[in-house]
Amino acid sequence: MKLDFVEVCGFRGFRDKLRVTFGSGFTVITGRNGVGKSTIFDAVEYALTGTIDKYTVEKAAQESLSDYLWWRGAGRAEAHYVTASFKGDAGEVFTITRSRESGVDKTAAEIEAALCRNVRPDDALRQLCRTSIIRDEWIAALSIDLSETERFEHVRGALGLGQGSEFGAKAKAVLKAAEASHASRQAAYAEARSQLTRALTELAEAKEAIARTGDASAAMQILIAATPGAPEELIARLTAGRAAVTAGRARLGAIGEAIRQGREVLANRRALETPETVAKWAEAQQRLAALTRSKADAERLAVDANKALELEERGNNIAASLAAIIEHGERLGRNDAHCPLCAAERTDEEFAAGLLLARQRMDALASGVAAARQKATAAREAATRSAAEFEQARAAWLERESELTGQTAREQAHVELFERNSLDFRFVQDPDGLEQYLSAERDRLIDLERALLTLDVSQSVSKTASLEEQVAVFRQAAETAASAVENSERALAVAKAMDRGVRSISGEIVDERLAQISPLLNELYQRLRPHFDWRSIEYSIRGDVRRFLSLRVGDGLNPQFVFSSGQRRAAGLAFLLSVHLARAWTSWRTLLMDDPVQHIDDFRALHLIEVLAALRLGGRQIICAVEDEALAELLCRRLLSTSESVGRRYDLDIGSTGATNVVLETEVPPMPTGVLRSRFAIQAVG
Repeated sequence: MKLDFVEVCGFRGFRDKLRVTFGSGFTVITGRNGVGKSTIFDAVEYALTGTIDKYTVEKAAQESLSDYLWWRGAGRAEAHYVTASFKGDAGEVFTITRSRESGVDKTAAEIEAALCRNVRPDDALRQLCRTSIIRDEWIAALSIDLSETERFEHVRGALGLGQGSEFGAKAKAVLKAAEASHASRQAAYAEARSQLTRALTELAEAKEAIARTGDASAAMQILIAATPGAPEELIARLTAGRAAVTAGRARLGAIGEAIRQGREVLANRRALETPETVAKWAEAQQRLAALTRSKADAERLAVDANKALELEERGNNIAASLAAIIEHGERLGRNDAHCPLCAAERTDEEFAAGLLLARQRMDALASGVAAARQKATAAREAATRSAAEFEQARAAWLERESELTGQTAREQAHVELFERNSLDFRFVQDPDGLEQYLSAERDRLIDLERALLTLDVSQSVSKTASLEEQVAVFRQAAETAASAVENSERALAVAKAMDRGVRSISGEIVDERLAQISPLLNELYQRLRPHFDWRSIEYSIRGDVRRFLSLRVGDGLNPQFVFSSGQRRAAGLAFLLSVHLARAWTSWRTLLMDDPVQHIDDFRALHLIEVLAALRLGGRQIICAVEDEALAELLCRRLLSTSESVGRRYDLDIGSTGATNVVLETEVPPMPTGVLRSRFAIQAVG
C-alpha cells in the first residue's frame, strides 16, 4: 500500500483546494521556509489520526491546536477538509476524508484494517505516523535524545511487541527447554570436535616426527649426559631433558648478557689504565696536593695580615687620643710653670720638647695602618685565588674518583651476574673465552633438542596406530553429535516459531525481536557516517521489570553526550529509518521525510540521498520535502523515476492572498535505457 494523493481545502496554510498526487516511486517537495511543505505531512497525519502529534503544547494563551487546524488568513475557504488516498499493488484504493463539519468518514478500525496486518501494536495509527513520517524537529528527540526507558518503549511500540497472553509462560518454557537441549547438544558436539581435532593434530605430529627419525641410541646417550640426576624411566628423563632445554635457553641469554657486560667492563678498565690517563690523574693528584699546601699557606698569611692590621688599628686609635691630648696641652700651655697634663714642674723648653716627643710618637703610631690594611687585603685575595684553584683541582680529582666508583660498580654487577647464573668465574675477565663457551653450550643445547626429537619420534611409531583408532572413534562421535545438533536446531526453530505465533513476548523474545533492528541500524549508521572515527553503533537491552535500550559508540560512549547537533541528527536518522524498516505489522510502504537535512552537512546529506535511493530501489515510496532547490534536483536524479514507478516534483510558494500555491508540478521523466550506450557509441564513432 502506497500514498496516492492528498487533497486539502481550508486546511492550515492552504485556503483553496489543492491536490498533491504522489509519484508511486517518489515525490520531492521544495520551497522556502513557511510555504507549507510540512503542512502536506500534517495533512497525512491528520487524515489518519485526527491530530498532529508534533505539537507538544496542547494549549497556550487560552487557545489550542484545534483553533489552528483550519484556514485563518484573509479571504474565505470554500470548504474545510483533508483527504488522503492510498493505493495497493493490485490497484485497490482506500480513501480517508476528515472535515471540520462532518468529521471522518472511516473508523479507526477500518483504517487499521486497510494499512495494518492482523497483529498490530496498541494505538496502531499513532505508531504508524510516528514511524512513517520523519520530521525535522523530531529526528533527535525520538531517537538519540530519548531516555533509555523511553527509547525501549518507543521501539517496542513501533515494532508491535505487545505484552502477555495466557500462552506466554508455556511458550517460554518450551523455548527454554529447546534452547537448553540445543545448547547441551552443541556443547557435546563442540567437545567431540575438539577431541577429534586434538587426535588429528597428534597423529599428524607423530607421522611428521617419524619422517624425521634419527639414531635413538646416540640420542639417548646425549639425553643421559644432559640429565645426570634424572630418574631412569624414559618419560621422566624426557621431562628432565625438556626442562634442561628450557633452562639452557635461559642460561644462553644470561651468558650473552655476561659477554656484553664483560666487554664493556674490560673496555672501560683499559681506558682508565692507559698511560696517558694514569699520567693525567697522577698530575691531577700532585696538583691537588700542591694546591692544598698553597691554600693552607695563603690562609695562614691572611690570618697573620689580619692580626697585624688589628694591632695597627689599635695603635691608630691611641694616636688619635694622643693628638687630642697634645692639642689640649698646647692650647692650655704651662700653668704656674707646671705641665697642664701631668702637673709636673717644667720649663718652657722642657714643655716644648715633651710636646714634640708626643707628636713623634703619634706619627709613628698612625703611619702603619694603611700599609697593614693593604697587606691584609692582598693576603685575603691571594687566599681566595688559592681556594678557587684548589676547588677546581678537587673537582677534577672527584671526577676521577667517580669514574673509578662507576667502574667498580659495573665490575661488581658483572660478578653478581656470574654468581646469579652460576657461570664459571674463569671467564669473568675473559669475554672472548666466555663467547667460545657460549658457542659450545649452544651446540650442546641443539644436540639435546635433536636428541629429544629423535626419542619422541621413537615413541610416535608405537603411538600412531592407537591414535588412528582414536581418530576413528572421535569422528563417529562427532558425526553423531552433529546429527543431534541438527535435530535440536529443528526443534528450536519450531519452538521459536511457536513462540512468535503466540505473540506473548517475554524479556527474551523482546530481545530477539528487537535484534531485527541491529543489522539495519548498523548498516544505515555506516552509510550515513555520522562520525569519522566511530564507524559503527551498538545497542544493548537490560532490565527485567523496567526495560532499558541504550546506544553506544566507540568504547561504550553515549552518542547523546559526545556527538554534535548534526552528528546526533545523522545518528537519529539511522535509528528512525531502522525502526521504520523493521516494522512487520503494516503494509504501508511509504516513507515521508519532512526536511531531514537541517543542521546536517552536505557530506552526510549526500549519504542520506544514497540511502533513500537504495530504499527506493527496494520498492519503497519516498516522499521528501527540502528547502534547497539544488538538493531537490539531486533527489530527483538519484531516486530514479521509472515507467513503472514514476517520480514527481512540486515547487511551493505563497501566493498574493497569503495562501500556499503550487508554483510548479513536474513529473520526473525516466532515464532513457539506451542513453549510456548511445553516448559510448557516439564517442567510439568520433
